[in-house]
Amino acid sequence: MSRTFGIEEEFFLFDAHTYSLAPLNPEESTQLLELNTQVHPGNVQTEFLAAQIEIATAVFQDAELAVEQLRATRQLLQARCQQIGVFPAALGTPPALPAQPARITDARRYDLVQQLVPGLAAEHYLSGMHIHIGIPDLQSGVRALNGLRPWLPALIAMSSNSPFWRGQDTGFASWRTIQYRRWSINGIPPHFPDAASYRSHQQLLLGSESLLDAGHIGWSARLSEKFPTIEIRASDVQMTSGEAVALAVLVRAVVDTVLDHPPVPPTASSEALQLALWQAARSGLRGKLLEASTGENVPAMDHVGTLLDYASGALRANGDESRVQAAVAKWQENGTGTPRQRSAWLSGGDKAVLDLAREHFGQ
Repeated sequence: MSRTFGIEEEFFLFDAHTYSLAPLNPEESTQLLELNTQVHPGNVQTEFLAAQIEIATAVFQDAELAVEQLRATRQLLQARCQQIGVFPAALGTPPALPAQPARITDARRYDLVQQLVPGLAAEHYLSGMHIHIGIPDLQSGVRALNGLRPWLPALIAMSSNSPFWRGQDTGFASWRTIQYRRWSINGIPPHFPDAASYRSHQQLLLGSESLLDAGHIGWSARLSEKFPTIEIRASDVQMTSGEAVALAVLVRAVVDTVLDHPPVPPTASSEALQLALWQAARSGLRGKLLEASTGENVPAMDHVGTLLDYASGALRANGDESRVQAAVAKWQENGTGTPRQRSAWLSGGDKAVLDLAREHFGQ
């Protein structure tokens, strides 16, 4: 039986006529949340920004079913948004931002975040995708976390979909990743010898009074505090459901390989992995990544090939090998979301980028 997985996706909302970010008022939020009577057993929920909405999927084992249900939920959301004069877009950052600070959703936790880091909250125009993979216990989760560390830069490169900020090309494939690095705890998690050391380190961080709680630890991968899962937070939100699920089942295969087919890859230094993460955010699949275990600087696609080889047995066992290979081939030929956004931007500016996202949202 395949290991379970689920996906959380964050989307920006734009005015259908002006193409500017469209913060929801309480009545509009209520209308969108009414979709939960139609989305089962996943759900639609508000997010940090009032101009965002989130989809949390059901728990899946089968990739094809996940694509079908995620696509259907996106289409339902798109139709309901149209009724209130907005449209959702799956972009890691908006191509342009308003001059005024971001409007935060009215919720106690979000209010506390704004009080803790007002300058960061005012610019938190970021939308990601969180992948949850089922784990049997805390110790297994720590092993999976350790085993995922060397592959997190590759996941960022494959999912890069955020090149623009304040109407300009940042020169980065995933500007969302760079923006996140400003928060107190972020990037590559440390290597942990066991579950006790994980909890001890977690308590050390919480004792700093620089975080609200454990849910505020923003590593690119962490153990969920709500579910029996490891939560991978490295990815920008994806333009299409198919791309989102391909990344999710690739991550599942890595976790399978780590837990079911030891040994775990050699421990790499956090500093080297942080550098590789920055490289991935800078150039996506069209640059180079530092192989932390060897010290070699290799083309990102070669690193992805090594990742696919590493996870190949689990991909085949889960029936996902052709799906992931097809997605990687598409990214290699046509680019991830970032080069597709750049091509649209060159042809028609911000509006063309949003039209591209709008066209692909329900796919």
